[in-house]
Amino acid sequence: MEAGVYAGGTDLLIRLKNRLKQAPTYLVDIKKINDLRYIKQDAQGNVQIGALTKLAEVADSDIIKKNYPMLSQAVLKISSPELRNASTVGGDILQEVWCQYLRGGYSCWRNGGYICYGAIGDNSYYHSAMGGRLCYAVYPGDAATALIPFDATVTLATPEGLKTLTVEQLVPGDMIVDGRIQSHVMRSNEILTEVAIPAPKPNARTSFEKLRPRGVWDFAMASLALSLQMQGSVIADARVVFGGIAGKPLRETAVEDLLKGKTPGAAFVDDVVPRALANAAPLKYNAMKIEMAKGLLASGLTALSA
Repeated sequence: MEAGVYAGGTDLLIRLKNRLKQAPTYLVDIKKINDLRYIKQDAQGNVQIGALTKLAEVADSDIIKKNYPMLSQAVLKISSPELRNASTVGGDILQEVWCQYLRGGYSCWRNGGYICYGAIGDNSYYHSAMGGRLCYAVYPGDAATALIPFDATVTLATPEGLKTLTVEQLVPGDMIVDGRIQSHVMRSNEILTEVAIPAPKPNARTSFEKLRPRGVWDFAMASLALSLQMQGSVIADARVVFGGIAGKPLRETAVEDLLKGKTPGAAFVDDVVPRALANAAPLKYNAMKIEMAKGLLASGLTALSA
C-alpha cells in the first residue's frame, strides 16, 4: 500500500509503529480540511456528519442526542475520552481489525501471508464466532453498528465522482480490495467524505449495549444496536445489529422478521432470544461470544419493552 489518508491517526499511526506490511508508505494529511468536519441538519430533518468530525463532537452534539440518542450512547462507549477527542467518524468506520496476530506482525492474510492464526490459535477475544472466509478477525467499529439501524449512508469521493453506499454495503466483512484483505469496500484512491442519516422516525425505540473487559478503551466482546419501530403497541419494523462477534456489523434479519407484528413483553423476549444467531460457528475459544450477544438481545428487548 503506497499512500494512505491521515486524519485522526489513532489506528494508522499504530500500524506504522508496528511496521505492518499493509501500512502505507506515504501519508496524505487531510486533518485541516474543515469542509469535512461538521454536523448539520437539513430542512427535511436529515442529518449529515462530515467524515473528519471527531467522535467526541458526535457524542456531544445536541442534534445527535435529540434525534439519534442511540448513536450518542454508542459513541460514548468507544475507547476513552482522550481517543474520542482525536478519532474521527470516518476513521472509526474504516479502521483496521485489532487481531493480536496482525498487530503483532505475524505473517497472516492481512499482513502478506497465507494463514489466519486466529482460526487456529487464541481466538477468545478478537475473532469471529459467526464463521469467516480467509481472515476470522472481528470488525471492531461501534459507529457503523449503531448507524445501520438508522439506514445511514456514506458518500465516497472517487476518481469517477461521488458515490453513495449504505453503511452495510460499505462494511461487508473481509474481502480483497486492490490486492489486500480489508473489512470495507473503499479503494485506495477513494476517500470517505460524509455520513448521512435519514430523519428520525416517530415512535422509534432504540438501544445500544456493549460488553467488554473494562469500562473504557477495550473493544466489544459483543455489542448490540437495536431499533423497534412501533405502531401503537405493535412492532411494525425492527433493526437488530450485532457488533464484536463477526467480520462485519451483523444484521440479524431473521430476528427482525420474528419481531415484526409482536407486542413487546417478557413472553416475546423468551420466544425470540433462543432463536437468534442460529448460524453461529464459534471457534475453539469464543463460543461465549454468542451467549453474550444473546444476553444483550434479551436485555435490550426487555429495556425497550418497558
